Amino acid sequence: MSLSTVLRASVASWLTSSARLNLQRTLAEFSRKIRRQPHTIHYFHRADDPYCQLMVQVLPDIASRFAVEIKPLVVEQLPANMYPDPARYEAYSIIDAARLARLYGLGFVEDAVVPDRLAVGMVNRFLASKQQDPQFFQIAEEMGAALWRRDLDTVRRTCGLADLGDAQLEANQRFLRDVGHYASASLHYAGEFFVGVDRLDHLERRLNKLGLGDGEVEFEVQRLWRYELENLERSVTDQSVEVYFSVRSPYSFVGLQLIHHMAQKTGVRVDLKPVLPMLMRGMKVPPAKGRYILFDTAREARLENVDFGHICDPLGEATWRAMQIGFALMDDEKTGGKPGQAFEFFRSFTKGVWAQGIDGTSDAGLSRILSNAGLSNAWIGKALDRAETEQKAEANRQEMFRHGSWGVPTFRAGGETFWGQDRMWAIVDALKQ
Repeated sequence: MSLSTVLRASVASWLTSSARLNLQRTLAEFSRKIRRQPHTIHYFHRADDPYCQLMVQVLPDIASRFAVEIKPLVVEQLPANMYPDPARYEAYSIIDAARLARLYGLGFVEDAVVPDRLAVGMVNRFLASKQQDPQFFQIAEEMGAALWRRDLDTVRRTCGLADLGDAQLEANQRFLRDVGHYASASLHYAGEFFVGVDRLDHLERRLNKLGLGDGEVEFEVQRLWRYELENLERSVTDQSVEVYFSVRSPYSFVGLQLIHHMAQKTGVRVDLKPVLPMLMRGMKVPPAKGRYILFDTAREARLENVDFGHICDPLGEATWRAMQIGFALMDDEKTGGKPGQAFEFFRSFTKGVWAQGIDGTSDAGLSRILSNAGLSNAWIGKALDRAETEQKAEANRQEMFRHGSWGVPTFRAGGETFWGQDRMWAIVDALKQ
């Protein structure tokens, strides 16, 4: 391993560490006190974001339980390069928001469809004119419900006289970029972002540590899926979960660890579907998005007790070698080889590059990864050629697209599609059905 690789792994370890996060939080609090500023959370709202429809229902509770001020800011034009497949994302987010609403006991319009674009523009501008209104969240919830049920009469009647200027929206969008983020349904507090209701437990913990709240963490229900596994044990052994993942995705790494735990507890089968990472398919990941993914993965991994952060980026050669060996192991299983060996390899590889700083480009690194998986390093010489590997990976990607997803990790269970390592609770629900 080269000196530069070692140094990069050390830097990554620091950037993703709880020590760095705690230092950042301490400095932010010191700065706030010096400037005598209140505890202020900025919330970025977009009328046609289904996750925002959930957020406006829960933020009044956060404001009542914690000594903070929540300032809503309405945005409309989000950076297009942050969303590689906007149409699939939009369609999926409506389905996913409905699932989240059921989980958290929130309201969401049944059979919601993509809102009317002209009506969305009217509502966004109307809400931008109401940002200072103490009843903003109630107003936003009511107008959002009208949008999702396509009640255009209510939208026109309520929003028709609003100031249609774009200056406020543009200022809010600039502020979102300036503080380093890109998504609506997000909260920004003292340098840290919390996106969606399923990240509110991170915010609760942070505010509780500052002595600002009631000491409770009420928004962690999405993390309680492990307690349901006992009831699933032995009842789902004839079912399977398909896992579309990339060895270069930190979320995929965490997802593989969690789905392995589920499989160990329940006996459910795991059907692996490796795909090539976005950057190796000619797509880009903007720096702001890359930073958020890294820091958010670190937070999530800590809460899920998954080691993370000593990183040796597998982009390029390491990814190719991992997939060539992994596909060879999968082919061997199909012809009578040891079941589960490919899963153990991919778990070991992703842990090696995302948590142990192992260089996946070298034979020495791969030998260590194979050994950690209980496999012989002879598999290095049995790897598939690149052309066949690429063909198999592309077939998996196309299959993932047909199931309505655009990125990794994606899971399929019970005929449903789930995006993200944080949807284990939804997979459990699907298996129960």
